[in-house]
Amino acid sequence: MFDSPIHECAVCGQMVLLDQTQRECAREHDCDGGVVCPLEQYFTGIDFSVAQPKEALHDKGY
Repeated sequence: MFDSPIHECAVCGQMVLLDQTQRECAREHDCDGGVVCPLEQYFTGIDFSVAQPKEALHDKGY
């Protein structure tokens, strides 16, 4: 079963998964750095593929 939140992106015209970071989505859908992402507020805010300082996680409630 696949129950990830999804939404259509007005920029790339495709359905995108929102259980990733905006940076991961941009890489997957070939968005360049100058594009303002209309779904930015809906993506997860933590990129678990890079080391996170403990203090930054604490400020986010983790």
